[in-house]
Amino acid sequence: MTHMSENDTEKKEESSVPMEGIKEEREKKDSVLTEGLREEQEKRELSSTEEPREEQEESASALTKGIEEAQEEKAAVQAGSADEASKEKTASGDGSSIEIANKFKQNNNSPRRELVGVDNKQMETKRMVIFLVLCFGVAWIVEFFAVTPLYKSNDVEAVKEAVDMISQMMFTPAIAALVARLLTREGLVKSGFQLNFGECKFLFLFGWFGMTILTFLGAVIYFLVYRNNFDPNMTEYVASYSAAMTDVYAENTSTPTEIIAAFKTDLLLKVFSAPLLDIINAFGVEWGFRAYLVPKLYRKIGAVPSMVLGGFISGLWYAPLVALGYYYGTGYSGFPITGIIAMCIFGTVTGIISSYLCLRTGSIFPSIFAVSSLNVMMSQAALFTFDGGSFFVGPAPTGIIAGIPLIIVAVIFVADMARNPVKPSESRK
Repeated sequence: MTHMSENDTEKKEESSVPMEGIKEEREKKDSVLTEGLREEQEKRELSSTEEPREEQEESASALTKGIEEAQEEKAAVQAGSADEASKEKTASGDGSSIEIANKFKQNNNSPRRELVGVDNKQMETKRMVIFLVLCFGVAWIVEFFAVTPLYKSNDVEAVKEAVDMISQMMFTPAIAALVARLLTREGLVKSGFQLNFGECKFLFLFGWFGMTILTFLGAVIYFLVYRNNFDPNMTEYVASYSAAMTDVYAENTSTPTEIIAAFKTDLLLKVFSAPLLDIINAFGVEWGFRAYLVPKLYRKIGAVPSMVLGGFISGLWYAPLVALGYYYGTGYSGFPITGIIAMCIFGTVTGIISSYLCLRTGSIFPSIFAVSSLNVMMSQAALFTFDGGSFFVGPAPTGIIAGIPLIIVAVIFVADMARNPVKPSESRK
């Protein structure tokens, strides 16, 4: 078909009208710009003899800039229709690019990983309440109404059963933390189960050997102060050991020298194995207080207050056992209030050290090793005394004299945490 219909002709004429209007508008703008530039050139020529040289240069620069702007505007007008078509073609592509860029920006602005524990801060108060009610409620009820009657009875088997129950109670904080996690659907997110030894070698090694070294240094300080109470022959220990062996084997064939040599060999082995010898009880306490409670307190009240308060709470948790005489005994002034206060102080000091290890590494294992070592080694130095020492003085690290190294380290850890608090990005799952 070589001829167009009348309708096609009309459509072509209609479509050409806008293009002619655009062309006329461009010509008008060009003429206005050209006329303006010509007038500016004439003014410059008339005043060139009167203006200083600097003003002439400024005027010339302005004229050149005006010409460049006019050319750019003209080019923009000419490219107008082409830009509109290009925008329509690439609209979908630009939309997807913007969407990808926004997602990338959101990813960059997303919250970084926080401390061991959970991220939902609105639920943390509820979770702490559940944990504390279960941890204190279950343990204290069992200790007051089940352990105490057995422990105070004169029956040897009943006392042994009470001691076994006390050991089992050490797992209450961990069970309370697990129940709180399940009830609030928290799960095991950021629960501290990671062995990142490669990233935190020093703190892991401190957890393994640190408490043993501090306990030894505390005993040395005590015996330097109370030199008359140091018994290198371990008289009381040898006597009790010999009596126990006689009860079992009817006679004791070991000499005091052999008994002391065996003890020293066992003590040397404990230097390396203590972090594992009481690891179950240590896990029960630390996974509850250090891996669950302290991180939540951290986000509520800050790093240092959470370390101090968390340690105080863990010390207070032992109050019924102190009142029972299981810790510190009963023959001291102010029983049991004095003992409870002393346990809270000791719990605060050791809790600061354990919390520091846990928060700095993001792992529960260094604090477990440290507490296990402390539990195993704290009674060893008392065997070198004539009177067994004093829980309030030493040579056990619960005493104010023997506990000096622990106090110094706790102060150092508090100062370091205050100066350089743990940041969310430093923690691990």
